[in-house]
Amino acid sequence: MLVAVFFPATANSADDVDVIVVASPELDAALQPWIDMRSQEGLRIATVRPANTATLTHQEIWNAGGAATRYIVLVGDTPDFDTRRNQSHQIPTWMIPAPITSRFGSTSTLPTDLPYGDRDGDRVSDAAIGRLPIQSAEQLASVVQRIEAYENSDDFGLWRRSFQLTGGVGGFGAMVDTAIESVTRGVITTVLPADAKPQIAYASPNHPFCPPGKSFTDAVLNRYRTGARFWVYAGHGQIDRLELLQTTAADGTPAAREQWSVESLLNNQNATQLKRAPNGATIAVLLACFAGAYDAPGDCLAERMMLADGGPIAVIASSRLSMPYGNACMGLGLLQSVYSGGPQNTGCDRIGDAMLHAARSLQSQQQAKQSTMRVMVDTLASMISPAGTDLQQERLEHAALYQLLGDPTLRLHPPQPLDLSIEPSEEDALAGETARSLSIAVTSPIAGTLIIAIERPLTAITQTPADSTNEHDAHGTTITEHKIEVPAGKRILQTLQLPLGESGPLIIRGFVHGKTGWASAAQRTFLPD
Repeated sequence: MLVAVFFPATANSADDVDVIVVASPELDAALQPWIDMRSQEGLRIATVRPANTATLTHQEIWNAGGAATRYIVLVGDTPDFDTRRNQSHQIPTWMIPAPITSRFGSTSTLPTDLPYGDRDGDRVSDAAIGRLPIQSAEQLASVVQRIEAYENSDDFGLWRRSFQLTGGVGGFGAMVDTAIESVTRGVITTVLPADAKPQIAYASPNHPFCPPGKSFTDAVLNRYRTGARFWVYAGHGQIDRLELLQTTAADGTPAAREQWSVESLLNNQNATQLKRAPNGATIAVLLACFAGAYDAPGDCLAERMMLADGGPIAVIASSRLSMPYGNACMGLGLLQSVYSGGPQNTGCDRIGDAMLHAARSLQSQQQAKQSTMRVMVDTLASMISPAGTDLQQERLEHAALYQLLGDPTLRLHPPQPLDLSIEPSEEDALAGETARSLSIAVTSPIAGTLIIAIERPLTAITQTPADSTNEHDAHGTTITEHKIEVPAGKRILQTLQLPLGESGPLIIRGFVHGKTGWASAAQRTFLPD
């Protein structure tokens, strides 16, 4: 096959290239708006043609790229696993051994795009990989339009700080399920910064985070429509669906646990019910088996979600069977890079940077030791993982299992840092014995609408309100809030009153919704009795 290379941006040599695009010539016209957009951002782009094998395609990529290359964009689906015959617009994937997951019911090999990012063959990623799993120029044009809408969005509302987590009950046994939930709570409370506001939907009767109503699926889809920066699912999955386990009895007793029923939360049919405009789209992370099997005949669920008009702008998912420990490590690596990987602790600029950091954190034992949360996860895994499991090999497999279906150069629009502090104050004399107050000083880097809220932490919530009407406060954590227009650079002092008797741990969250961006910050405090 003839492999052509051209440089649409101002790259003088392979060492100058930031982005390598792999695409068939029939896609050039549909791809050009994306190339123009990224070139205007200063990214230097080279385009190569896919070869018949992954090895040859890898050679062409790195003939065009060099040490400066940070992103590789594969534009096209991969051949089905049952034929392995390349068709129009398709780009081959790698098949590598899966010695750990194959022991527990997975295939002996797994499909992965990860080796494309390894420039020097040392099995450590040098560039982030993303695949746009399109099958036609028309499909690509639609994806590019959605990416442009997301990139150029001026919707900097409260959804930008939201983090939605949907959890299906594990069903691995009481001890393991409890351990998994403990890790999840630890991630929410220690890895996410305080200014990120989590919303949790947990498919377990009488659980404080089980949403009210008869249909768990409807509740999750309705929350999805309110918007979130990230939408994360942790639980069971298949090629074409996400599953949840529910008991037939409402009380969730041990006896009822013997009567688990499997239900579909999201599948290839109802994925079209994902309704969120591209300018406010989410990034989905599916910590589940098989949902990202992009080499399966037809579309896997992750592909169907990513290509849906109202779906996520990008989906990160596993191409084969995944395991609780590997899932936790992958999710932890992503969260740490997104929320604390950039200047001023605001996170990475692009989703590919987060994927690259997560992959390297699984590939390098030395980096793993730098994370306190990761040490806790490793310690827990050593107690609950099956006997003889090689945790290091499990991490390596999960680095390869998780694929980014989307544009790795997608900008994450991290928040600008907000200067927020709690000022010393006395109880409001006018309020007498009916209230207490907190004085909060805020200086915003941008002009816009400032929302200051005093909230309880999720750890203080014992049940989700049955009639919560605030779409951005699903768990009823907000005690009081105030909204005010603020200029850029001016210190604002705002006093918020609290009901009598309010005490314990509190989170003061500040959020500024501007015309060109958003700013966010939070402080934790403790109010004595």
